[in-house]
Amino acid sequence: MATETALQFSNRLVSGLILGGMGLILAVVIGVQSGAVDLSWEQIWAVFAGESTEHVHRVVLEIRLPRTLVGLLIGIHFALSGWLLQLLSRNPLAEPGILGISAGASLAAVIAFIIGDWLFSGDNPYSSASPALDYLPFFAMAGGLTAAVAVYFLGLSNGRLSPLKMTLTGAVIAGMLHALTTGTLAFWGHAHTELVAQWLAGSLYGAKWNHLGSLLPWTIIGLAGVGLLIGPLKVMQLDDQHVQTLGLPLNRWRAFALLIATLLAASAVGVAGPVGFIGLLIPHISRKLGGPSLSAQLWLCVVLGALLTVGADVLGRTLFAPYEVPVGVVSAILGVPFFLYLLARQS
Repeated sequence: MATETALQFSNRLVSGLILGGMGLILAVVIGVQSGAVDLSWEQIWAVFAGESTEHVHRVVLEIRLPRTLVGLLIGIHFALSGWLLQLLSRNPLAEPGILGISAGASLAAVIAFIIGDWLFSGDNPYSSASPALDYLPFFAMAGGLTAAVAVYFLGLSNGRLSPLKMTLTGAVIAGMLHALTTGTLAFWGHAHTELVAQWLAGSLYGAKWNHLGSLLPWTIIGLAGVGLLIGPLKVMQLDDQHVQTLGLPLNRWRAFALLIATLLAASAVGVAGPVGFIGLLIPHISRKLGGPSLSAQLWLCVVLGALLTVGADVLGRTLFAPYEVPVGVVSAILGVPFFLYLLARQS
C-alpha cells in the first residue's frame, strides 16, 4: 500500500512537472506572439534572425518578451512566498496578502509615488513620479519588511513564534495597512491616481528589461534561501517541543523563512503590484501533486506559479484587445472557483 501511494505521488509529480513545463513554454510563446496586434510565426522568427522591421523588432524584444519574462519571475516569487508562509504558519490560507506583507509593500509604494510627486512635480504632472517608479522595488521591500517585522514580534508568545498568533496578527495588520493605502490614495487626487490604481490591481503593463534586471537578483536570492530552508522546514512541521529536543533553533529558522518569503513577495509587489491568489492557490496544487516531499513541492511551485501568472497575463491582454485586464484581476477570476473546488474536495 505504501509503495503504491509513493508511486502515485511520483506519477503525479512527473505529470505535473511535464505538463506544467509544456504549458509554461506554450504560454511564453503565445505571450510573445499575441497582443493588441497578433504577429505571425514568420514575423517572430525574422526578429531573432535579424531580418524584421523596426516596429516588429520593438514589439517583440522591447515590449512583449520582457513583459512575459517579468511575469514568469513574478509568478515564482508569489508562489514560493505563499508556500513558505503556509509552511511557517501551518495555515493553508496563509499568503503574502493575508499576512500583511503585500499590504506593507503597497503602502510604501504609494508613499513613494507621493514623494516623487512632491519632489519632482513640474508643469507636466504626468512625468513627476518617474524617479519613484525606477526605485519602486526597494520602497516596496522596505514596506514589506517593516510589516513582516511587526508580524514577527507581535506574533511571539512566551518568547516563541506562535503560528496562530502570527496569522491573526498578520490579518489585522493587513487590514490596517489596506485602509491606510486606500486613504492615502483617496487624499492624493493628482494625475497619477489612475496609474497607481492600475498598479494596485496587479499589472504587468509597461514591464521592461530594467524591471527584469531589478527582479532577477531577488529571484536568485530567494531560490537560494528556499534551498537552505528545505531541511529545517521538514523538522519545523513537527510540534515545537519535539523540534527543540532535536536541537533546531526554531525562532531563528522561522525568522529566516519569514525574511525570504518577504523578500520574494515584496520585490514582486514593487514591480507588478499585489497580484493575488498565486501565493494562495499554487502551494495547494503543489502539495496535491508533490505529496509530502518539500523538494517536489518547491519545483512545482516554481513551474506552476510562473505558468499561472504568464497565462493570466496573456488572457488579460488578448481577450478584450486592445484593452487590457490586469493580471491580478485575471488570476483572481481563475483562482477563486478553483480554490473553492479544492475546499469542496477537502470537506
